[in-house]
Amino acid sequence: RIIKVMSGNKKVIIIDDNEDIVAMLKTMLEMKGYHVYIKMNVTDLEDSISEILPDLIIMDMLLSSVDGRTVCKKLKSDQRFASIPVLMISAHPNAKEKCLDAGADLYLAKPFDMKDFFYTVEKSLHLSID
Repeated sequence: RIIKVMSGNKKVIIIDDNEDIVAMLKTMLEMKGYHVYIKMNVTDLEDSISEILPDLIIMDMLLSSVDGRTVCKKLKSDQRFASIPVLMISAHPNAKEKCLDAGADLYLAKPFDMKDFFYTVEKSLHLSID
């Protein structure tokens, strides 16, 4: 059974240092009615998340200044953020297990089909309404 979540009031933070990927994901999510926030690095990330209170965090595994898995572990160990689903994305081979071990709720390998991306986004948002 699939439950449709209305995207109009859902907030998503994308944490990725690749401008092309960020622009594509932002455009696609906004076309579906999501409120999208961008972080190109992890500077003041906790403050941004506290301020925005996103329904979903989409994060690349390898950021230029830090390993996204380390960031994910830190977020998931913080009571304020532990319940926010984290969708990690990566082009790195065999990254799925490592991302899930770091606390990511879901994983998507790059390059991905937009249909798979939206399915995974909606699936992750269902995690947040249990």
